[in-house]
Amino acid sequence: MTLDQILGTGNRRGIIFFLLAIILFVVNEALCKLVYDTVPANQIMAVRGLIATAVILGIAHARGVTRQIGMMVDRRVLLRATTDLAGSYLYMIALFHMPIGNMMAINMASPLMMTAVVAVVLREPVGWRRWGAIVAGFLGVLLVVQPRAENFNAYSILAVGAVICIVVRDLVTRRIDAAIPSLIVILTNVGMMAVVALGLALVEGWVAMGWRESIFLTLSALFIAAGYQLAVEAFRHAEVPVIVPLRYTGLLWALLLGWLVWGDVPNDLATAGIVLIVASGLYVFHRERVRGRLTPPKI
Repeated sequence: MTLDQILGTGNRRGIIFFLLAIILFVVNEALCKLVYDTVPANQIMAVRGLIATAVILGIAHARGVTRQIGMMVDRRVLLRATTDLAGSYLYMIALFHMPIGNMMAINMASPLMMTAVVAVVLREPVGWRRWGAIVAGFLGVLLVVQPRAENFNAYSILAVGAVICIVVRDLVTRRIDAAIPSLIVILTNVGMMAVVALGLALVEGWVAMGWRESIFLTLSALFIAAGYQLAVEAFRHAEVPVIVPLRYTGLLWALLLGWLVWGDVPNDLATAGIVLIVASGLYVFHRERVRGRLTPPKI
């Protein structure tokens, strides 16, 4: 049996690609978290960014996309990269100080926040059902964050800030010219990350890395680059309503890795919050599909 026969076509191929992409993204985050005890955050992001940039640049060249590299200076592409950079920094710093499952759960609230922003800022109609789901989802976030004096983790605020940056990034993405290839958008993102993180890491002071840290960060970069490509291919082959809900499988992987590697187990309130976030997100997605307003996201 050939690889094409195993993968199939259309939705089946898209589902396989997207599930693999989600796994790679979560493992990438876990690898970065594992080296944080010996390598500063800026250096982690610099090493990962440089390797990922080289990989994406190689793929872009192989596909002939580098002929359009001048599109990287498009103001919307640059704005997207800037907001993604801010969100990535907030996300990674929070990740290094929080259980990976809790971090992923808060991140899963981004579709809910996107719907709320679209309703309030862009004045697009949102019915009472979706508003109810949004409120329930934000209640879920509070249950995960648990803002009480005795156990409040200040890094949860950074996690919420990262979600806000993700929402802004996705709003900007909607307005990027469709003629600009996805690889150019991705290359701009990882390239800006590499340059900024490298500059900060050199100012902060570069730390000698052992074989363990070098291998983990190399794998992290390769995984995130491959994840981007698999996600792009997934949306090219499958219908959006089929694969978008699969993003919530990342939460299951994050919880499993958190338990296996760090022994993290969400308490009862956090577990209830995670269930609320996932259920609310899936319901909002369902309502968007019913109303026929789903459009493929540009990655």
